Amino acid sequence: MSFIKNNIDKIIVPFVVGMLTLSVFGVDEFSIGPDAFDPKGGHIQGIAATHDALYLTQKTRIVKVDWNGNVLKTRQVQNHTGDITYYDGKLYTAIAVFPAKKEGCIQVFDEDLNLIKQTTVDRTLDGIAYLDGVLYVGMGAKVQPSKNPHRVNILGRFDAQTLTEIAPRADFDYGHETKFGFQNITTDGRVIYASFYGAGKAPNIAVFDQDLNILGTNPYPAYQGFDVMPKSLTGGKLVFIRARNKFSQNKELTCYLEFPNITINK
Repeated sequence: MSFIKNNIDKIIVPFVVGMLTLSVFGVDEFSIGPDAFDPKGGHIQGIAATHDALYLTQKTRIVKVDWNGNVLKTRQVQNHTGDITYYDGKLYTAIAVFPAKKEGCIQVFDEDLNLIKQTTVDRTLDGIAYLDGVLYVGMGAKVQPSKNPHRVNILGRFDAQTLTEIAPRADFDYGHETKFGFQNITTDGRVIYASFYGAGKAPNIAVFDQDLNILGTNPYPAYQGFDVMPKSLTGGKLVFIRARNKFSQNKELTCYLEFPNITINK
């Protein structure tokens, strides 16, 4: 394996999906072309990896592709859709509905991108992850405006079935300044990984347990779409997937996928 900056290794990850075998070498081997995306939707906001598909969100669209990179379905969604997470046939999105209403929304879709249900929340939302029946949801900076560097972000916990809050909102501070609150939240089924737009030289990833105890950080720039690959596709190994965006001179978006090896710095 070759060594690159921030102590992150490029890795080769074999995928077996039915009769499909896909080997991903480093950063740029697997990409999704501009025809999939909304020209006005901006960069990738979140990704959810499943056993047979990958779901990507822009502000205005969800894109479903198979592991060959073929587009299976797209759906226009409410602006500003952010992160997305998957569990047991359902997709959960966190939406920041701003600036007019200054409130957010959680939406739930099936695998065919049909809207099942939704609920509004009295704060703008960002990252979202499912773990043990609970949705961990970013709820923006405690002190607005969130674009200013800040330490404290709000983290909410919602019942995944009823979409009701089940715990007091927590002040989340992993010891560094961030911008714009949580961007992505994901889990390996044991601990939770949150990515931020770091301020200055702050690490972009915070790792914590279900009781919100901070376990460590990592400098990897994981914002713009960040998830854990299904272990059924990785031989049981912990493998991360991250979206990297590239815009052409005509502002067409191509999404490149990379599979970083991320370690926790305690």
